[in-house]
Order: sequence, then structure tokens, then C-alpha cells
Amino acid sequence: MRRITILDPTASPPEVDPDPGPPVSETLLRSGRIGFRYDLTWRSFDWVRDEWGRQLTRDGAGVEAWCAGDRTGEAAAATLTQLHAFLRDQDVLISGLGN
Repeated sequence: MRRITILDPTASPPEVDPDPGPPVSETLLRSGRIGFRYDLTWRSFDWVRDEWGRQLTRDGAGVEAWCAGDRTGEAAAATLTQLHAFLRDQDVLISGLGN
């Protein structure tokens, strides 16, 4: 009888970064301007963005979303200009889910 080795395809868990990032006060989340920067690459984030946006709006925050455009060629300069304009108006920015 032949024997086989079964490999475990499960990846090891990622290392956890103990730094949660800059502090954001609850007051700012309830009354600040929260910006979502997204693109068309990972569409599942649309559902997360919509849900978080509804909850933040319900709690009193102003929510705005900006979809990133092209990052190469001639259109890249326009995208960067639009991004800077968008960032100027936000107190907090959520850009993707960091995955």
C-alpha cells in the first residue's frame, strides 16, 4: 500500500501590529467629516463603506466618498489633484480596509 503526505494549505496568522494608528476621538466620529477613499479594484469594500457610512451618518458625522481614478499616465496628475482636494475637507480618512 502506498502512503501519501497530506499538506495543510492553511496559512499562518499574520503578525499583529500593536500600533492601532492615530487616535480618533468618539466626538470626532460623531460630528466630524469622515472621508472614504476607495477604488474599483475590491468591490466588497463597497458594502463595508455603505454600512459604515450609514452608521456614521446616523451618529451625526458628515460622510463623503471619493473614488480614485487612474494612477498612471496623464490621468494620474488629475487623480492626485482630486485626492488632495478631497483630503483637505476630511477630519478622518478611511482608505480601504488595510488588507
